[in-house]
Amino acid sequence: MSHKTNFLLFTTSFLGGLAAGFLLSPKKGEQNRAWVSENALELNRWAKIQRHIAKRKSSQELHKLRKNIHKGIQQNIPDLYEATDTIPLSDSNILNE
Repeated sequence: MSHKTNFLLFTTSFLGGLAAGFLLSPKKGEQNRAWVSENALELNRWAKIQRHIAKRKSSQELHKLRKNIHKGIQQNIPDLYEATDTIPLSDSNILNE
């Protein structure tokens, strides 16, 4: 299963369970709404923290990836200045004099 399918399945299951919980709850609707309101704020704070952590981690991973790509390019592609350093390029050599 792909990540999109897993996410969609998780979200649907979560929302279905939440709806069933509210319908079968022994509390009144007003109490349920108050509980949801309180916990929604806490969930929002948690989500912000998680987004910040994910952003920082992805930035670090992207930096590592760029560094590894740059290192791989340097190892596999020769530096043209170093490669042509020993080639004589004087006017007499170029004109075969």
